[in-house]
Amino acid sequence: MKISIAVASYNYGRFLVDCLESLAGQDYSNFEVLIADGGSQDESLEIIARYCEKDSRFRLVSTEDRGQADAIQKALGQATGDVIGFLNADDMYLCRDVFSTVVESFRQYPRVGVFTFSAWFVEEGGRTIKRVNHRHHPLDSLAWMKFRPQIVQPATFWSREVATAIPFHEKFHYVFDTVFFYQAYQKFSFLELSKPVAAYRLHGSNKSMTVRSARIFELAEFERLKFGRRSLRGLYLNVVGQLAKVCERYPVVGRPLIKIVYLSVNSASFLSFYRLPGI
Repeated sequence: MKISIAVASYNYGRFLVDCLESLAGQDYSNFEVLIADGGSQDESLEIIARYCEKDSRFRLVSTEDRGQADAIQKALGQATGDVIGFLNADDMYLCRDVFSTVVESFRQYPRVGVFTFSAWFVEEGGRTIKRVNHRHHPLDSLAWMKFRPQIVQPATFWSREVATAIPFHEKFHYVFDTVFFYQAYQKFSFLELSKPVAAYRLHGSNKSMTVRSARIFELAEFERLKFGRRSLRGLYLNVVGQLAKVCERYPVVGRPLIKIVYLSVNSASFLSFYRLPGI
């Protein structure tokens, strides 16, 4: 069973060695790493070239793209593996037996299309901070995917059948992986396993961890995709996005206000059992 991992790279040279080394050090050898770089201006391309030169399982497949979703789609378009996953260049795997664990899971549960494992947050320098917890509510589970599709992306792997059936949507820049996992959930079986296998790095510029109006508008569009064009959830997030956009115009007073908006919206989401969407 072969594993194909796409790596999306763009000016993250300071993290890229950790990412690629966590792949090179796996104790399961039947894998390929398909790297799509969006035209990095830092040392990323030099680092990628070194890994490609010393290990034929690493390949640079693209040096330009229309965004992260397009980069990953280009990489996975050349994938030959039975199992698929992707890492951002600022993330990495935590242990040497990630791939062997994933392969064993697919062999043990052949009808499962997507396995999602656990992960840890790490700081910019690589020190582990805390375990990623997307299940704050005691009743929260994968059964709530339509209301809260929280999947730890770097710790999730899916079959070639899933990859063939579900594309990444290029029109989504911030939440393309969320949309992908939700659509995969609609058609294929998921299984959550508790083993921590990946590290999600926090460094201040993570797309999914910042409150931006553009991201909120994408979440509103995602709600309309799930619940229809007249979705009240979509309308609600569109109003929140407009408020965030106003805050961005006046950063001195806007920054503290956007934090209040973030806490208020997510608290309301939690208290409503996620029947109100979060951001």
